[in-house]
Amino acid sequence: MQAKISLAGDLGSGKSTVAKILTERLGMEYYSTGTICRAVAARHNMTVVEMNQYMETHPELDHEIDDGLKALSEDDRPLLIDSRMAWHFVRGTFRVYLSTETAVSAARIFGAGRAEEHFATVEETEQNIRTRRESEKKRYMDLYGVNNKDLFNYDLVLDTTYASPDEIADCLCDAFAAWQRDPAARICYLSPLRLYYPAEREEGETRPDLLAERIEAGERPLVDVQFDGDRFCVASDPDVALGYSLSSLPFVPCRLLPGAPTGEFVRMSDTL
Repeated sequence: MQAKISLAGDLGSGKSTVAKILTERLGMEYYSTGTICRAVAARHNMTVVEMNQYMETHPELDHEIDDGLKALSEDDRPLLIDSRMAWHFVRGTFRVYLSTETAVSAARIFGAGRAEEHFATVEETEQNIRTRRESEKKRYMDLYGVNNKDLFNYDLVLDTTYASPDEIADCLCDAFAAWQRDPAARICYLSPLRLYYPAEREEGETRPDLLAERIEAGERPLVDVQFDGDRFCVASDPDVALGYSLSSLPFVPCRLLPGAPTGEFVRMSDTL
């Protein structure tokens, strides 16, 4: 059985763009439930948001899509499955979640100008994203008893907010290769700009600039983070995270810890 990748993520996180690069690099076939959902919505003369809300009380549409996903478990082809629920329905996939800040997602969707997702302003687009996210979260919990936004469901959480599509694809391919060697491995790669730091902290044992030099030389210490649904907050020695911020690397390798962050946190760019 060929290895498969299930690709989920935030709206506007660049799943389609990254999937195109990956299918070419890895020789995989592309399967997208998003395309199916948009076609179903168009047939019913609905927007995607309207269809999501309609599906809250009409689960037969969900089941129709899900049956197709379940069948992929026995498919021998190497597949990249762009779907919010493939991680749950398709056995043995490398489960990937692309994470993006909501404001950036809204700007991307607004700029794309899709007919079924056209809004008057970026702010309206952002509100639509939040509404659709909550609708999907409720529907999947009601139908399957799972939270598709729980990042612990995934083998790889990859931040696409500030990285280029090629940087994202490079990182994902490397993580996929590591997962094939050790399927129990889980990791989170975040942009340094995405991290929030404790507002008050003690100095670490090693200066961030010296850590940056060691990171540039090949060291890759993990940074512990916690997620509150919007922010990734540094939960261990923040000087290590600062060292990554001073390096030229696009991603910080992180270990996602359970629980919500406590205390006050700030983003480095907000303190400059």
